[in-house]
Amino acid sequence: MYGIEATLPKASGITSDPVYTEVQCRVYSLNYRINEYEQKIAEVQNRIPYVIGDREVEVLHRLLDGDSMRAIGKHMGLSSTTMFRVRNNILIQMMK
Repeated sequence: MYGIEATLPKASGITSDPVYTEVQCRVYSLNYRINEYEQKIAEVQNRIPYVIGDREVEVLHRLLDGDSMRAIGKHMGLSSTTMFRVRNNILIQMMK
């Protein structure tokens, strides 16, 4: 029984399995997208100190936590128009 394991050939070269090839392509694509997202997140984090104003800071932190604009507005008692104005102010401040 032990002699059979020793006589099996070693794998060499590339696999011709189409499923494996597709998985490798998807992994490469997803890693590329993840790297892009990480760069964008790092840029946003670097610009957080530029945001001035209590309302803007509160909205920004809630957005970064994943809350929706509607949920933030409801929690803070702000209309949708005011929420979009605050968000635009945050973007303007971050672009400076």
